Amino acid sequence: MKKRIVAGVLFLAALLALVLRASYVTPPEQREFGGGWNMYLREPGNSIDLLFLGSSMTYCDVVPADIYAKTGLTAYVMAGPEQTPCLTYYYLREAFKTQSPSAVFLELTGVMFERYMSYTKANVGRMPYWSLNRLRATLEGAEPEQRAGLFFPLYNYHDRFTDPSSLFRRRADERLDPLAGFTLMSGSEPQSKRGAREFDLSEADLENNLKYLSLIEELCAARGAELVLFQAPSCAYLSGADLERILSAVAEDTSFWDFSASPLYERTGLDAETDYYDYLHTNAAGARKFSAALADVISERLELTPCAHDEALWQWRMDLLEEKMRAAG
Repeated sequence: MKKRIVAGVLFLAALLALVLRASYVTPPEQREFGGGWNMYLREPGNSIDLLFLGSSMTYCDVVPADIYAKTGLTAYVMAGPEQTPCLTYYYLREAFKTQSPSAVFLELTGVMFERYMSYTKANVGRMPYWSLNRLRATLEGAEPEQRAGLFFPLYNYHDRFTDPSSLFRRRADERLDPLAGFTLMSGSEPQSKRGAREFDLSEADLENNLKYLSLIEELCAARGAELVLFQAPSCAYLSGADLERILSAVAEDTSFWDFSASPLYERTGLDAETDYYDYLHTNAAGARKFSAALADVISERLELTPCAHDEALWQWRMDLLEEKMRAAG
C-alpha cells in the first residue's frame, strides 16, 4: 500500500510538472509590443533607475537607451497594449519584486480606458504563471469569459502544443531585451492636426480606474519610488477636463509632465509630417526625439543618482539601437 501511495504521489507530481512546463512554453513568445516578462525577469536585479508603465503609447514612444545616453540612468518599459490601470497596478507590483526603481513613470491615457479592453488575454497572459499578482489581475481586471484560459494557459493555447520536444527547448524570449521594452516602429504617417481624444467611458469604469491609480500612488510611496505622471506627445491627447478629473485623484504634489501641450511639446521638436507612426504613436525617429526631451526634463526636475548596473550591457543597447535605426532606414 505504501508503495502504491508513493507511486501515486510521484505520478501526480510528474503530471503537475508537465502541466506547468507546458503552460510556460505554449503561450506565444513576447519580444515586442509590451509585456515581455520573460526578458524583464532576466534583467540584473535592482539595476533599473526608471520604470515606465502604461499602454502602447509608452512602449512605442520611450527609448531607454537614449535616456541612458543622456542621463546615465537606466530605464525599462513594462507596458502593455491598451493596458488598464488595474492591470498596470499588478504589473508594477510584480515589477517591484526584482527591481527598486527610484522613479516610476505612468503614461495617463489608460486611465480613460474602459474596464475591459481588447488585449486582456495578452496583458495578463504574459505575466509569470506562478505569480499571485497574475491571479489577482485575472480576478480583478479580466473579463469573466477570459478567466478560464488565464488560469489554465493550455486552454488558450492547446492548439500550439503540437511538438512535445518544445518542453525541453528554451524560448526565444528567454534573454535580455536589447531595447529594454521599447518597440521600434518604422514608417511614418503625416498628421494634419492635433486635438483632444474622445472616450466613451462610464462613470463606474472611471471610478474603478481612479481607484487603481490611487493604489499605484500608494505603492510607489511605500517602495520609496517617486511617481511621475505624464502624457505622451500624441496627436490625440487627453482633454483638459479629463486631465483635471484624473489629477484630482492623486496628491497635489504628484508630478505631471504634459508632453502633448506647451511648453513641453515644443521641446520634443516633433515634426507632424515625418515623426508619427499614426495619430497616437510616434515612429522610431519621433520616439528618439521625444526621449531626448524627456531625458532633459528628467535631469532638470529629478535629483537621481544612477544605481549600480552593467555598463557594458547598456553600451550594447545603445550600439544595437543605432544598428536597428540604420537597418530601418
